Amino acid sequence: MESVSEIKTSAIDHLGVVGRDITAMVAAYIRLGFAPTEPVSLMGVADDEPAPLGQDSAHLIFADSYVELSGVTSSDPAHHLAPFLKRRNGLHILAFRCDDADNAHDQLLAQGLDVPAVQGASRTVTYGSRHGDAQFKWFKAPDSLSDEGFVCLVEQVTPALVFQPPASGHPNGALSVTGVTILTEDPVAATTQYSAYQGAHPLGGNQVDFDGQRLIFLNQTSFAQQFEVLPDLIPPAFAGFTVRVEDMDTTRGILSENSVPLHEGTSGEIWVSPSDACGSLLIFSPT
Repeated sequence: MESVSEIKTSAIDHLGVVGRDITAMVAAYIRLGFAPTEPVSLMGVADDEPAPLGQDSAHLIFADSYVELSGVTSSDPAHHLAPFLKRRNGLHILAFRCDDADNAHDQLLAQGLDVPAVQGASRTVTYGSRHGDAQFKWFKAPDSLSDEGFVCLVEQVTPALVFQPPASGHPNGALSVTGVTILTEDPVAATTQYSAYQGAHPLGGNQVDFDGQRLIFLNQTSFAQQFEVLPDLIPPAFAGFTVRVEDMDTTRGILSENSVPLHEGTSGEIWVSPSDACGSLLIFSPT
């Protein structure tokens, strides 16, 4: 089993819901009661100069994490998200936070893994009280360590710029990302694979905890039993994500007001179907 046990990751930094139409994605998440930031172009670096990455992204910002709504504008088949968009629109990005991207990258190379180079990225931040260009360093995790989606390790160079939740909060009361539901043919093997990351705490029931953020692995049968419907997914896939909310009655009220069909879970949570959340199952969990 290839391992990243020596890589220091602290938690899930962010998730990415990917599609083509950023305007429609923003509208969908406003309907779900979030307060997305204004879309901006994500920039990379080419020949030491800023260069567009072919993505316009808006963000659902929390104090310790965020969800990126990423509208891919590039038609280049070599774009890093192109293989996943071929599958469907939906949740495709799982970014683990690391303290030092260069060091993490070198450690993986030392293990003999095929690791893409560290890249720089930036985006303009105009939300919150602090404005400027947020800077990131990131690299894609080796393909051998995940095939559910685009998994990467991210170093937040300017975290004070990034993690500025809306001053009045999200109308639905969302506070943070707390989990990812992963569809897989073999939940036991997938649990073992993600348990190799440093900071992972394997739990019973094919779950892995990262500082209170939980990865849950389900096969198609258990997914359909739990959520009543099976979206147009072929495992392996990131099926959806969970956010913690301050008050479930507030969340229910917003969804009802906006005519979003909601479903009751078995442990006090509620969820909305992928058709209402840009291809991603979305679960709201009580504090």
